Amino acid sequence: MTLQDIKAGHSYVVKTIASADEALVSKILALGIVPGEKVELMHKAPLGDPMQVKAGSTYVSIRRADGIYVEVDRI
Repeated sequence: MTLQDIKAGHSYVVKTIASADEALVSKILALGIVPGEKVELMHKAPLGDPMQVKAGSTYVSIRRADGIYVEVDRI
């Protein structure tokens, strides 16, 4: 399951960031979306992009195109 598949009202933990693009991985990590971090979906824009997630105690917006590389497990 990836970050773009998560549903509101559930908690998830980040497994990995699976992208060969080092700049994208660095950007996602800088947002606080790191392996082992708990994430929750807060809001999706009307057309579904971007989405706002809570990573730890930080609220961040991420594009669905970037969220596809963030693998998560439901907890």
